[in-house]
Amino acid sequence: MLTNPLRPAGPPVNPWERFEAEPLTSREGSTAASSAAGMSEYDQVMDWLQEHHADLLADPQKAPRSAVTAAIHAAVMTRALRKGDADRLTEQVTDQLLGAGPLAPLFRDPAVTEILINGPQVYVERQGRLAPALALSSPDAAIQCAQLLCRHEGREYQSSRPLMNFMWSDPGRPGDGARINLVHHSKAPNGVAVSIRKRNAERLLDLPDLLHLGMLSAPAADLLVEALAGGLNVIFSGAPGTGKTALMRAIGAHAIRSTERVITMEDVEELRLAVPHVVSLIGQTDRPTAEERVRGEVSQEDLFRNTLRMRYDRLWMGELRGPEAFDFLEAMMSSVGGMASSIHLRRPELLVSRLYQIACKYQLGMPRDLIASMVAETIDLTVQVDRDGTGHRHVTRIAEVTETAGLQDVFRWNPETAQLEAVATLSPARMAWMREHTRTVAKAVSHVAN
Repeated sequence: MLTNPLRPAGPPVNPWERFEAEPLTSREGSTAASSAAGMSEYDQVMDWLQEHHADLLADPQKAPRSAVTAAIHAAVMTRALRKGDADRLTEQVTDQLLGAGPLAPLFRDPAVTEILINGPQVYVERQGRLAPALALSSPDAAIQCAQLLCRHEGREYQSSRPLMNFMWSDPGRPGDGARINLVHHSKAPNGVAVSIRKRNAERLLDLPDLLHLGMLSAPAADLLVEALAGGLNVIFSGAPGTGKTALMRAIGAHAIRSTERVITMEDVEELRLAVPHVVSLIGQTDRPTAEERVRGEVSQEDLFRNTLRMRYDRLWMGELRGPEAFDFLEAMMSSVGGMASSIHLRRPELLVSRLYQIACKYQLGMPRDLIASMVAETIDLTVQVDRDGTGHRHVTRIAEVTETAGLQDVFRWNPETAQLEAVATLSPARMAWMREHTRTVAKAVSHVAN
């Protein structure tokens, strides 16, 4: 039997009570009185559903969505409310049973890019800035909200798995979703910690959008499109949340030919390249345990071995952060180029150090000199993306990798002019490679800035 996941044991507590702007009213205009003292209209509807549709409430995520919504509509109709209040109550109950509960309005808000739960406090990011959004009624309500998120994706919120990463999908809003990281409250003294990075289908930004937002200049965009179209390998670096994936996606849409087959590998689906022939593969960064393999989990290393049997023109990886990073570098050596990935770096000069750190962490036995040599032989350009104090995300450097794994800036951010300025041209060797290996006429970008 499914009780209200947001109602803790003991006296009824509705986590929505802090957010309801006004009481529900009947069609006659008086405040709707509950037949049971102290019970809200929401609780009355939930109890009616439990009494008449316990089979659906046992696991609403597995029940036919149409059946659940029909039952909710019937339950709300028993309350004799004004239409606006009935619609609001219907949405609230639907969010509870089929959606994200009190977080659902934040999921629907296209301006919200991240949702962060710190115990009962909920924060959101809009336009690169964090601000309080709402307060759940209690720490228990925050835990029950985390349980709801897990249950929606067929997972269990339990102390035996205190750290969880999974994708949120919304059947009612195709194309939307989110990447969720969850820390169990047993490992977070201030309460359950949930980090949700949204993906809004209507907010997938194309290159013209990024130019308009000032993320990079048109000449820099032209260079990146032509570089990837011409077979150069590019690494996008920066801190988390700076827009690396959005930039990769936008550049790829202009650089990849419609007839090319692209394979992408990620731990959660975020790239979603806007090209016709793309195969998206999902695998975890760490090597699966025996128990995880029984459940069907695979690593990105496993995926790389499998791609050897899959015909492709390009390989793109969401992020380099595990042993698969070196599989990716090896793949760069044997391909004709045009590959891309991202990595978390405070500055691009730390690329070799970061890869060496990964090699040590996973006990790969790779000396630093070998890694530096691999970087010099496989990576052509690095693109650093940063976020300034105002929350503005933008490219601060585009650099060519030298024969010694050093960097030679091609574009650099000038803080005095607040512009991304060209400071050099690509080396003759890389220009020659691009002329020889260009697989498509790069779609002009400069004119779309206007």
